[in-house]
Amino acid sequence: MGAGVGFFLICLGGFMQGTFYVPMKYVSPWKWENIWLLYAFLALVALPVALAVITVPALADAMMFCSKRALMEVFVFGTGWGIGCVLSGLGVDRLGLAIGVSVLIGITAALGSLIPLVVNTPALVLEPKGLLVIASVATLLVGVILVAVAGKMRDRSRRETGQSGQKGSFAMGLAICILSGIFSSMLNLAFSFSNGVRDAVLMTGASQGGAQSVVWMVALGGGFIANFAYTFYLLHTKHTWSNFVMPKTWRFWIFGAGMAALWYFGMVFYGRGAGFMGQMGTVIGWPLFMASMIFFSSIWGFITGEWRNSSGAAKAMMVAGLAVLLVASGMLGATNSM
Repeated sequence: MGAGVGFFLICLGGFMQGTFYVPMKYVSPWKWENIWLLYAFLALVALPVALAVITVPALADAMMFCSKRALMEVFVFGTGWGIGCVLSGLGVDRLGLAIGVSVLIGITAALGSLIPLVVNTPALVLEPKGLLVIASVATLLVGVILVAVAGKMRDRSRRETGQSGQKGSFAMGLAICILSGIFSSMLNLAFSFSNGVRDAVLMTGASQGGAQSVVWMVALGGGFIANFAYTFYLLHTKHTWSNFVMPKTWRFWIFGAGMAALWYFGMVFYGRGAGFMGQMGTVIGWPLFMASMIFFSSIWGFITGEWRNSSGAAKAMMVAGLAVLLVASGMLGATNSM
């Protein structure tokens, strides 16, 4: 029962995070830095702090009770993730929703799952359950490769028919997304290695959900630093601060709030779902979370016209990649039931 609930919550979180990029496609004449700063402040600062205050009545006491080392570890991992977060926005802007998210999430899934497996449960690595996790992640990566190949075929066919491709070169966008995936895996490391913070918060009488809220508040606070620094730099050098007060752009503020809510509560659902899965929740749940994000973001890529005028072969390759991702998700579900 608990494992099934965890599976559902993680997939729901993946749907929400696979959807949060969509409003970025509809905020012109705002620039990337405008919508990203609004989203980042709400998703990484405002919402985490608000939920922590609501779910941990004695939040100040709980923070004082945590050791500085435990808090710093979570914060540093969160800061590393923040670098990946900035890169993800740039990479997706160049590759498009379907391809950009698929590549960076594939790398994130592999590192974010295998590192906790090896560090937290080394005895299970060569056991059937651990081997199935590794096989599931390998299958997920095959799906990611197929999706990336489909994207390359798509861009080639669009150029041949005179259609404009994504912003910048495919190679540069791919490189950015790979780096983003490496850094972005640190968010699951922040959660996986946060027992020191969670245990301390629980000792103050908080619930499991409240303890998780504190972890996210600390990790995402670290992540906001890189997001704020880069967007501030762009807003200053490109003189785009004035876009925030442009007439007839009030709905962009709503889009930014929607992006933040989808992203943050998608992460909350992941945390709750992983908790239901027990000791290997972050090992099994993380690649499932990533696979769900890739699947749903790819579907949104089709819906929003990223594959319009692409070749039939490119679309078929993309469908094959999505099918492999579904297989990987099924394998993870089987792992969870072992």
